[in-house]
Amino acid sequence: MANEKKEKAPILASKKVKIIILVCVAIIAFFGGKEFWELRHFKEVFVASDELTEVKWLSDYLPELKNSWFDTPIYVFDSGVEGGSVFIMGNVHPYEPASSITCYVMLENIHVECGKVFIMPQGNYSGSTMGSTGGAYPKFVTVKTEWGEQKYRIGARESNPLDQWPDPFTYVHYPSGQNLAYQDIRNMNRTYPGRADGTPTEMASYAIMELLRKEKIDIAIDIHEASIMYPVVGTYVAPDKSLSIAGYAAMSLSEYFNMKFEASPKSLRGLSHREWGDYSQALPFLMETPEPFIDRITGPITEEFMLEGKDEFLAKAAEKGLTYVPYDIEEGQPMWYRVGRHLSGAAEAIAWTSYFYPDIVVEVEWPLFEDIQANGLGYYLHDPDAPENASKVQVVYHKPAAYDRTYQDLEAAFKQ
Repeated sequence: MANEKKEKAPILASKKVKIIILVCVAIIAFFGGKEFWELRHFKEVFVASDELTEVKWLSDYLPELKNSWFDTPIYVFDSGVEGGSVFIMGNVHPYEPASSITCYVMLENIHVECGKVFIMPQGNYSGSTMGSTGGAYPKFVTVKTEWGEQKYRIGARESNPLDQWPDPFTYVHYPSGQNLAYQDIRNMNRTYPGRADGTPTEMASYAIMELLRKEKIDIAIDIHEASIMYPVVGTYVAPDKSLSIAGYAAMSLSEYFNMKFEASPKSLRGLSHREWGDYSQALPFLMETPEPFIDRITGPITEEFMLEGKDEFLAKAAEKGLTYVPYDIEEGQPMWYRVGRHLSGAAEAIAWTSYFYPDIVVEVEWPLFEDIQANGLGYYLHDPDAPENASKVQVVYHKPAAYDRTYQDLEAAFKQ
């Protein structure tokens, strides 16, 4: 009997160890899964300008996107005065958060005197739900305001593989047939002009092209951020038909910051500044602002670094002449600076296009670089919980059902 007990003891101990290991794995999986769930389901909110006239959806231009994670809202501001039309898009690469924050500042403060403006803050909503936690990025970036804090999600460069999988060995661009890197099949800025029966990312790109065509967009602006060790950083990129306008706009901005301009390459396909111009009547502009935290030689990628843009390794690289924009660790490349550049960059592109093409004039106002510099970024973000703003709050999310729900309903569901 004693021998039997001795034999069972190691077996029982082994079972206990296995149970403990399983419990530990379950706990780790729970907290890890919770982070992914939070990224996937977090909803950004903003207080819309009084001039908001309509909310459209990307699926309005390709119904097959309805109820998918690629469907995303588009906010329309129509002055009622005949003029041109502008389309502005952020977060095609959702790990470039200054692009979407720029759109939110526009959405909260826009005033349109003439023409019509379409703003889509989440160009690739699917990619915004993935996060870059595998690259040690924080999940969110938080902007401080007088009323509290406003939180924004940091996404990934490509569409979420939960929404499009698997990747091929080589991505063959449609319709050029050009071979691109495998992951570019989920890179929305490599899949234009897209196709209605393609991959979900190609379908979303096609829907954007349909928006440009059906709404007869005159000026199309794609907002991005770039590594400061990347040659196109701090640059307008435009095809031949809008390149001279980009040049005038860049010169006008020199009073506040350096802005270059560059011709869209004819040999590389799938890019917005190439395909938007070739497959629609729009005059395209892509803007790149310096984003230090996507450089590969930096120290820890913290939220503070995201906001302040200060890194000693990049400072050393700048001393050696390895960066394509000036970089001073004392000043860094802070979020307010990057957003301010985009606000003024978009305004100048619109103003110069209106000057050269009087039949498509668009007169629009929002805070500019000098305003953000003087007052801070948070000054232009409004409190969604303030009673006076209740009727103006908008929630940016994918449309999961055929009906709309109120902000309060969505918040209650999210908290549950």
